[in-house]
Amino acid sequence: MLTGDMQLAGEDSMSNLEEDREQIQSDQGPDEGQATEDSMSNPEEDREPIQSDQGPDEGQATGNLQVYKAHITKKLNKSVKVRSDDPEMRVLSEAFKPYQKTVQPHTVVLHGKPGVGKSALARSIILDWAQNKLCRDISYAFLFSSKDRKWTEKSSLAHLISREWPGSQAPVTEIMSKPERLLFVMDDFDSLESALLQEDMRLCKDWEDERPIYIVLYSLLKKALLPKSFILITTTDAGLQKLKSMLVSPLYILVEGLSLTMRKQVVLKNIIDDHRKNQVICSVIGNHWLAEQCQVPSVCLLVCEALKIQEELGERRTPVFQTLTSLYATLVFHQLTPREPSQSCLSQEERGTLMGLCRMAAEGVWSKKSVFYDDDLQTYGLKESEISALFRMNILQVDRSAKRCYVFFHVSLQDFCAALHYVLEGLGKSNQYFCLTKNLRSLTELKQTHFNTHLDGMKRFLFGLMNKDTMRTLEVLLGCSLSPDVKKVLQHWVSVLGQQANATNLTDVLDAFHYLFESQDEEFVCSSLTSFQGVGIVVNQRMDLAVSSYCLQHCQSLETLWVDVRGVLSMEMNIELCPVIHQPTHGKPHITEFWEDFCSVLGTHPKLKHLDLGSSILNEWAMKILCMKLRNPACKVQSVTFKNAEITSGLQYLWMTLISNQNLRHLHLGNILMKEDDIKLACIALRHPKCSLETLRLDSCALTADCYVMLSKLLLSTTSLKFLSLAGNKVTEESMRWLSDALSSSRCGLQKLILDSCDLTPVSCHILASALFSNRTLTHLCLSNNSLRTEEVRRLCQFMRLQECAVQQLILNQCNLTRDTYGFLALMLSHNGKLTHLGLTMNPVEDSGMKLLCDGIKEPTCHLQELDLVDCQLTEDCCADLASVIATKQHLKSLDLGSNDLGDRGVIALCKGLKESGTSLERLGLEACGLTSDCCEELSLALSCNSCLVSLNLLRNDFCTSGMLKLCSAFLHPSSNLWKIGLWKQQYYAEVRRQLEKVQLTKSHMLIDDDWYSFNEDDRNWWRN
Repeated sequence: MLTGDMQLAGEDSMSNLEEDREQIQSDQGPDEGQATEDSMSNPEEDREPIQSDQGPDEGQATGNLQVYKAHITKKLNKSVKVRSDDPEMRVLSEAFKPYQKTVQPHTVVLHGKPGVGKSALARSIILDWAQNKLCRDISYAFLFSSKDRKWTEKSSLAHLISREWPGSQAPVTEIMSKPERLLFVMDDFDSLESALLQEDMRLCKDWEDERPIYIVLYSLLKKALLPKSFILITTTDAGLQKLKSMLVSPLYILVEGLSLTMRKQVVLKNIIDDHRKNQVICSVIGNHWLAEQCQVPSVCLLVCEALKIQEELGERRTPVFQTLTSLYATLVFHQLTPREPSQSCLSQEERGTLMGLCRMAAEGVWSKKSVFYDDDLQTYGLKESEISALFRMNILQVDRSAKRCYVFFHVSLQDFCAALHYVLEGLGKSNQYFCLTKNLRSLTELKQTHFNTHLDGMKRFLFGLMNKDTMRTLEVLLGCSLSPDVKKVLQHWVSVLGQQANATNLTDVLDAFHYLFESQDEEFVCSSLTSFQGVGIVVNQRMDLAVSSYCLQHCQSLETLWVDVRGVLSMEMNIELCPVIHQPTHGKPHITEFWEDFCSVLGTHPKLKHLDLGSSILNEWAMKILCMKLRNPACKVQSVTFKNAEITSGLQYLWMTLISNQNLRHLHLGNILMKEDDIKLACIALRHPKCSLETLRLDSCALTADCYVMLSKLLLSTTSLKFLSLAGNKVTEESMRWLSDALSSSRCGLQKLILDSCDLTPVSCHILASALFSNRTLTHLCLSNNSLRTEEVRRLCQFMRLQECAVQQLILNQCNLTRDTYGFLALMLSHNGKLTHLGLTMNPVEDSGMKLLCDGIKEPTCHLQELDLVDCQLTEDCCADLASVIATKQHLKSLDLGSNDLGDRGVIALCKGLKESGTSLERLGLEACGLTSDCCEELSLALSCNSCLVSLNLLRNDFCTSGMLKLCSAFLHPSSNLWKIGLWKQQYYAEVRRQLEKVQLTKSHMLIDDDWYSFNEDDRNWWRN
């Protein structure tokens, strides 16, 4: 991880931004928007053949090398500003020393944001090598840049080297004789990336073979060509992910750019007033995303210039958070404002120039193009002189070498102009050059590019431009009104995210919140978020917290909020991040205010019923503020979950909340270490007449024997508590006696008890079964993951057959049930009309046990509705019995047969039951059942004529394209009412994925989900909910 702090000096005016940038560590590469002089080769010279190389003598070789080094020094000396004694240079120098005893990387990747200093660092290595300052063990070093050539041209590595040589003849044989002493620098991998998508990617191994240049460079990367040579690559963070699969044992170095301290110095350089300094640092550095962008020297200077313009225009009141859009809008619109009093707005010609420039920028963003040439300007009806006159600033940097090229001052400025294109698009009819350019991709296409991170900047600016004040300023500048269509399209984008909440990635929601926050327009944000009833977000940065607070305040339909707050609430961490901000001695720290604002949502949304803070890291003051907001009389939250949360202290505030807020009905504290004092306070609160809590989950809370005593006494003294989960806690025989005494009492009103994974002994089970004979209220009993012997199951089934038994749901998953137990269970099913749910997942039921169970279910007195048989060692031989149950038992609604080796024959047998008119089955689980396309014909026919089935799990089966296309036809059938389908879409070819998308477009209510690998049991069985 490297930083590039340098001394800042120079004038602050926009005309001198280039001088300022040169004095800060900057990146001069093509992806960074800085053209380099003398970097373009003469195309005619490129075509000249390499002269015959007979192997020069040592003196001649030395002379050739010195000539080459002098050429490199002349070429790069003006553009490179990094000092050879900088620490990052020393790190890179060490990486390229051959013959080291330790394992060394032969490939080094410099990655970071565009403009952060990667190219300058890479070129510095070449320059310092040429000046004999670094890398003295390297014999020859060569720089390959995207600006110098087209990657699709044909060439050999020998030709590429010859192009870099300051003459027509390069000593190629001499150069290639020691490949372990060669260094190749590939600047701007991102521009090479698109070429690497070609079909023919056969590698070359001979440096004289003529192949497309991208193949030659790809062969170097893959170490097929000169495997002992050293390679240095520069790429953006976006390009890094695609580069990783191509490299052999690389070393990755993050180039960070300006440190936080340096960014503060730059931003505050011309501000004298202390109050104003604090305002600016809070609004700029306090905006995490904006502060991160200021790591790039060019962006930092643009931000400084915008702040200066705000000051000059009298905008003394700095907003709580500045956004990059508002700052760039201030800067660009100010530069565009006519200076002549007689001119109130841009002329038609000036508007045409602005629109042409923005369209060119947008085309470039889509195609990952940041370098433009004279013919590009001509295509868009642009002239360099008109652009300079319009902006009165060097928005385009010019390289006046052999083939003149242009780049934006920074790629973010290109993104801004690209976003502006879509706002101005409606005015394009008046520009004759627009009809000459190719059709630019629409906003609808932009919406569908989730994985193209190079478009993120343009998207963010596009949302930011929707601010009504910004739009008003732009309309005045243009002298005409702008169409509201863009705003409507963006609102629809976000609205669709809200409608598809269950299928939406958490990152997408947070990204949408950041985009909306960029607008700082409450009316626009509120209209966009009307469809959001459930929101899930992960808060990693304090800016995520501020952005989420802002957007959640405008989610007026919000019913469920799931948020994972990571270490952002640590006071020490935030002080360390912003030490320049004077933390108020009497007021509240900023992070406290952010958290208060976030928690205030609980009292402003009357529809909000469910709050999930699972896996969050909450300290005492965070818990205190949260509970204070939960006690707000306006708070209507009924369910609060802290599952897996890290709560160091502060639970005492939660117990007080249970008394103050009578709306609270459900509390989940799973996997939180509970002390005996916590249980004591909890029991006191639960006994209070104002406490209305009905559900208490204490899963894996490390409960002690004394805790069970207190909980048992609680069950005898509260009327509100109906659901108690003790899963994952060890329940000893003594503790079970206390619980059983409570359960056998008529004063106990508990309805649901979960004793999953409680390490119950046979004695404990016997004690529990005996207590159940006297219980008349328990409707849900879960004993999963406890070993139950035949006698305990017999005793339990004996109780279940009693007329007085109230149990409706019995969960016995993974209880090591033996073959003899299924006879008792079948007998119980045939005599129990109240049991609606039986879970036997991960027990060795086998086909023989399944036949017994089916006989019991078929009895008229059995009203079973849900049967879970996942991984029960079933085969196709039991499917005929199951099909008979499916066809005849109208009570049966859900059947989960996942992870059983049913095979195609088994499912074909089940389809006979699905086709019968008497079936009422709504949910069917066939995950990992060994199915192939051989069963798809029958399954498709069954689905096409079955209108009852609404949920089907087909994950982890081996369907080919033809089989999946048959299933897609069944999904689309008018008679089919399926709306939840378990399928891993990425498993199939594009034709199948397109059909699945068509299914979801045709039936917009349908959810096709692939999150089958989740470790959370509730998530894994999402389709049964």
